[in-house]
Amino acid sequence: MIKLGDKLRLSARELGAFRKMTGVYQTPATVDEHNRALERAALTWKDEDASPASRLLQAVLLAERIPKE
Repeated sequence: MIKLGDKLRLSARELGAFRKMTGVYQTPATVDEHNRALERAALTWKDEDASPASRLLQAVLLAERIPKE
């Protein structure tokens, strides 16, 4: 991952993981786009299922967010 300010560039492996986790195939160009996609995916799991496995997946998705400077 290369990050300069709010701009973001993911490696091919990171982009593949991002797509699998979020279902979003558009490459995020900014930290905000990346984090919003992860938050939407976590919210979707929260709305779909309240099981312990779902809560763990939500936590993993939210932990993948990139901190803002």
